[in-house]
Amino acid sequence: MISAVIDCGYNSFRLVIYQVFSNGTFRMLGSFKSFVRIGEGIKEGDKISDEKIDKAEKSFSIFKKILDNLNVAEVKIVATSAFRYAINGNDVKERLSKIINEEIRIVSGEEEGRYATIGMMNTLPISDGIFFELGGGSLEIAEVTSGNISRVSQLPIGALKLINYSPREIRKKVLDELSTLDIRKGKTLVGSGGNVRALAKLDRKLTSFPLKSIHGYSISSKQISKYASLLPSLDAESRQSLPGIGKERALTIHSASVIIDELVNYLNSRELIVSAFGMREGVLTEGKRLDKINWLEAVSFSHAITTPPIEIINEILTQVDSKYSFYVASSAFLSLVFKMTGYFDPFQACYRFIKESVLPGFTLNEALLIGLICEAGSGKVKKKQMKKLNEDITKKEILSFGDIIRNDIDKYVAGVRI
Repeated sequence: MISAVIDCGYNSFRLVIYQVFSNGTFRMLGSFKSFVRIGEGIKEGDKISDEKIDKAEKSFSIFKKILDNLNVAEVKIVATSAFRYAINGNDVKERLSKIINEEIRIVSGEEEGRYATIGMMNTLPISDGIFFELGGGSLEIAEVTSGNISRVSQLPIGALKLINYSPREIRKKVLDELSTLDIRKGKTLVGSGGNVRALAKLDRKLTSFPLKSIHGYSISSKQISKYASLLPSLDAESRQSLPGIGKERALTIHSASVIIDELVNYLNSRELIVSAFGMREGVLTEGKRLDKINWLEAVSFSHAITTPPIEIINEILTQVDSKYSFYVASSAFLSLVFKMTGYFDPFQACYRFIKESVLPGFTLNEALLIGLICEAGSGKVKKKQMKKLNEDITKKEILSFGDIIRNDIDKYVAGVRI
């Protein structure tokens, strides 16, 4: 099924097209963004200006043409803080709804935070921690314990809203708002939002991390502090020249970095784990819980294999007595999918897939480990990539795992029970 989600945010409007599979997982087919900045300068009770409304309507007209050209089964549209703040938010919502012929839902701050958290929880293997999404006009924070969202808060601090404040003023505002929350410190911190992802792209480029995805990427608190010191000292033109930032994001990345740094410091977090998914994916799945096995199956579905060879995972789990057994099994599963798809070297195909794509359900370190085990199926592993792996494992061990998946796939393809 082809589905679409439109997110009418404080800073940007975004249409995302998804292919949704039978097990509830999905893959992104396309994404279209317009920096409407509809919330720029708005205070509670103000009106959205005619200029911003005109820009929003033009964006929706483009979205409508895209949707009309695709066989989209359903369209879900949500609007966030700017529509809640503005006195004419409902009127603007109605005008935009008529363009698409679909009802726009203005979500509450708590709903926004819950959707964002569900989107992150469904695509990362983290069931305990503090989850946040930083937008242009607000910051949503949720505490999760044993996979359950215990509380959600929304704070009126956002990257676009605070662009004209000094770092010192931003820190004070953030600290004042955070101090009103009853939130546990020292837990795993997970974040999403355009500026969070931009910061991860910058760090990934500067550290030469071998995978292109930033989903599940970890940025140390020390690095975040450096960016929060550097970025506000640069003008917009200098910021946009940095890797992973770009012209539009350069407008807000400096204020966002200070907000994120203050949040990390307040929560005593050693690192920030970045999610490529958030509120839109929470809206898409409507609260359905997904796990690693679901996401491995999704790779099969996306390669037109309707019956995933899931039994190879169970077989390898009984063979490999190691804390890495599931990753070995995952590598075998993915390599087998590429074998069934017709690749001459399924192990290199698996490695290239991991290198170039997003693998939901896993952290980026886990994805790299799976990719290296896939590569080991061809009998080689690059030493420089081993150095980026945050695991106490040797090249020899990874090569031995490669032998296991190669032998088991050969038996599987030959029709012999492993």
